[in-house]
Amino acid sequence: MDLLALMDSLPKRKQKNCDNCVSGKRRCDRRKPVCSRCAHKRVSCIYGRNIPTGQFDHGQTEASMLFMNEIASESPTCSPVAQGHPPNDELRDFCLDPRLGDATTDSLQNFMINACFDGNVTTNPFTTLIENNLTPNQDPWLFQVEQGIMQERSSSPVDEEVMKAYGNMAGICADVEPWHLYDPTTPLHYTVNRVKSFIDDVASQNATPFMHRYLYRDYTPPCILSCFATSVLYTHRTQANTSMVMRAIHNGVKKLVNAETGHIPATPLEKLARTQALFLYQIIRLLHGDVTLRAQGESDIALLQAWLGDLCKVRENLSGCAQYGHRETRNPTPKWESWIFAECVRRTIIMAHSFLKIYEMMRGPAQGDDQGVWACVHRWTISRHLWEAKSPSEFAHMWKERPQFIISNYSFEHFLQHGRADSLDEFAEILLRVYMGADAMKEFVSSR
Repeated sequence: MDLLALMDSLPKRKQKNCDNCVSGKRRCDRRKPVCSRCAHKRVSCIYGRNIPTGQFDHGQTEASMLFMNEIASESPTCSPVAQGHPPNDELRDFCLDPRLGDATTDSLQNFMINACFDGNVTTNPFTTLIENNLTPNQDPWLFQVEQGIMQERSSSPVDEEVMKAYGNMAGICADVEPWHLYDPTTPLHYTVNRVKSFIDDVASQNATPFMHRYLYRDYTPPCILSCFATSVLYTHRTQANTSMVMRAIHNGVKKLVNAETGHIPATPLEKLARTQALFLYQIIRLLHGDVTLRAQGESDIALLQAWLGDLCKVRENLSGCAQYGHRETRNPTPKWESWIFAECVRRTIIMAHSFLKIYEMMRGPAQGDDQGVWACVHRWTISRHLWEAKSPSEFAHMWKERPQFIISNYSFEHFLQHGRADSLDEFAEILLRVYMGADAMKEFVSSR
């Protein structure tokens, strides 16, 4: 049977408003990739997940089952589309594992039957199917790291110590002038240029202060591969090839946004990957100096904020560790891979939000007293020895032998009293210099 004809006979989605506006019974302006209401609430904006009810007959249901049977019998690799035809939206980037056997086909048939009569399908069924059928031969790192943090976690409000730290930074955050960006003695000059150098870090080291070099060692999402290639091109651009490099950046961002808009990432690792990729693209677009790129980047700020909000829901925010004098308990030692992933999530959140705040300051004075995301606690770890460990055994040794400090936002006072300069990695150096200034930081490093 013609696969394309079978696909055409399947039920088409009629919904035009996003799922959040539909479920909340609110008006949706249908902006892409994020509608105004979802951008304001900082939640994921997903279009077209529901299938209308009461529009399907027995013939359509039979066609759905025949379609799934046809897929299962085409080849061992089960390509879900006919050769030479573009994939259906619901089946894009999905391929059945031949090791799953008949159970997979039965599960897919049951889904197709149920989908024809269920008007409230709000999750990606193929993602759910894959997650429910993980086999022992699949990568254990990806599975184990993420299964432990799937539960949504809420953020706690900042305390007096964090508010005091904000007060100490008032001189840095206020009175930003346009020429500060070109004066090497100003905090703004250092901060912006260090953020720009994240692109060079990706191109030369395949890592940044918030993206560990081993984070994607066993599995690299396509958006990270594309971002890496774009970063290499951007770093080595010349006058002759700049136009092509700019085109590559534009296409890379477009593919990322189009692929993720309306798609629920299957794993927290994919949520982290898409956020890091968009963050790096935003650095280029907002700080390159090109008016067109900047305008496009500003239109995607709300999307980056929404994706950061999604990360906060799966982040391990170290709330229990914060009760022990800002130092984690020595036992038990976590899995190296799990700690890398969790710390990258924490660092990506605070660094990306800091970048967006700096960009907001450069655009003009803040309007009102709303602290936004900075009204909540975002914890991260200071420990160069843990971050730079090259193996599980080295990590376990450093966990037991070296101190580690849990920092809430920019609250460094406890570390400045009890910490040592050799605990600072690049990430901590950037944030500490923003907090206390270049001269004070040099004095701290030299004295410790």
